[in-house]
Parts: sequence; structure tokens; C-alpha cells
Amino acid sequence: MEKEIFVSNVRQQFIDAEEIVLEMSTEFRQLDSYDSLTGMTIMVMIKDEYGVDISESDYRAKKTVQELYEYVLAKTEK
Repeated sequence: MEKEIFVSNVRQQFIDAEEIVLEMSTEFRQLDSYDSLTGMTIMVMIKDEYGVDISESDYRAKKTVQELYEYVLAKTEK
């Protein structure tokens, strides 16, 4: 799984995707356009693109894009 593609996939879930800068170290919930709908679409994208079910509590525990990436990577390597 490529980091750049993962970051792009997460970025696309934001309503202002073309305007935001998203990196692995970004605390995505701190972005102005993040809301609960964005959170749900990120969780659905992870399921659809990577086949990983992430629970709401696991999702809430992740602060950065890197943490989300590592979670998905760990689940897809099994």
C-alpha cells in the first residue's frame, strides 16, 4: 500500500479536498473542514478501498493520517 495513494484517498473525503494540504503527520481532525460526515466517509473509504472495517473507537483513537495508515497496513498484512 503506497502512502501517497492513501493520503490522496483520505484527502478526497474532505469537501475542500483541492484546497487542503494533507501529509502523513497531519492531524486530520484539526482541519477546518473536518466534521462527523467527513469522519464517516473516511471510515467507508477505508472499508471500500482496503477491505478494512475500522470501529468507531479505533478510528477516534487515530489522530494523524500516519496512524490511520499504520492501522490499515497492519490489518491488510494479515
